[in-house]
Amino acid sequence: MSQDDHLSPAEQDRRWMRHAIALAARGDRRVRPNPRVGCVLVRDDRVVGEGWHAACGGPHAEAAALADAGERARGATAYVTLEPCNHHGRTPPCAGALVAAGVARVVVGVADPHPTAAGGVATLEAAGVAVTLGVCEQEATDVAAVFHTNQTERRAHVRVKLAATLDGFTAAADGTSQWITGPEARRAVHALRADADAVMVGSGTALVDDPALTVRHVAAAVQPLRVVLDRRLRLPPTHQLASTSHAPTLVLTEAPELLDQPRCAALRERGVDVVCVPTPADQTWLGAVLAHLLARGVHSVLCEGGHQLAGSLLRAGLVDHLDVVVAPKLLGAGRRLWPELGIATLAEARQLRMDPPRQVGADIWLSGRPARGER
Repeated sequence: MSQDDHLSPAEQDRRWMRHAIALAARGDRRVRPNPRVGCVLVRDDRVVGEGWHAACGGPHAEAAALADAGERARGATAYVTLEPCNHHGRTPPCAGALVAAGVARVVVGVADPHPTAAGGVATLEAAGVAVTLGVCEQEATDVAAVFHTNQTERRAHVRVKLAATLDGFTAAADGTSQWITGPEARRAVHALRADADAVMVGSGTALVDDPALTVRHVAAAVQPLRVVLDRRLRLPPTHQLASTSHAPTLVLTEAPELLDQPRCAALRERGVDVVCVPTPADQTWLGAVLAHLLARGVHSVLCEGGHQLAGSLLRAGLVDHLDVVVAPKLLGAGRRLWPELGIATLAEARQLRMDPPRQVGADIWLSGRPARGER
């Protein structure tokens, strides 16, 4: 008798849902604007089919799992990280496909927030299929975090990455910051860039560091869009971000009169897209920027813009995922990791849900997401 034979029905559901979540995690940026979804078909406590959504326009996870299972799907339980879709888009509805395949039960991680695609649970139940909703809900939401942010917040998903010394400095007293972390951590950051639709910095970082913000050291199907938040339009045409031969650049400013300035013309001559995003009355400028990016098809943003931009995003409740890489170095003075966050007492501290720390080379990688209600 195996150890799994002692699991309760609820524990078995969590076991197989985590298998489906691991499958969903195999998806990459090619699935967008769709979510990352995994599906595993189980009968008699054995996997009879599995699949995940690999690319937008391709088979959904349920369709891939059903194709893998064939006739073995009849009478099986399907574990799906996201509610099966209920509409005919680029592919047929998955809820109907599960019914047609004779699946007896469907276990769902999280409901679909998309207003058109939602309704799969009701379709399954109407066809006599037993449904259990909300198994490993938080984990299922996290694996498709970009999609959920896009749908519920109507903006691009924001992942902030920072690097600091053990005593909490991002640069030395003389301003030097390259390199705080080791080569292994830097390669890992390039992998984050490769998975993002855009890499974003503020004008301060662009001016001081003159970064390229391109994907190097790892393979990338396409270079992400480089976004510079530059309210006063200070980016010089001579900087690396103004060279668009290897990757596109978008400069966002707030004042429309800046579009008539010679610097704007010089940037545009080099292929830079310069756009004014006004601040609406009911929203912060950063919120308007992220909504603008989503409207342009940018679903995921990696922010490498330094502590000022990171602090502004955090204060505005716009950080969805935070990575801090801690190097085993001490500076004693310099630029602090975080600026003032407006927190006066411990009870107001921002709470994060942390992943297990991991060692990357000589550095420690800390990764977390805002706890429920922290936004």
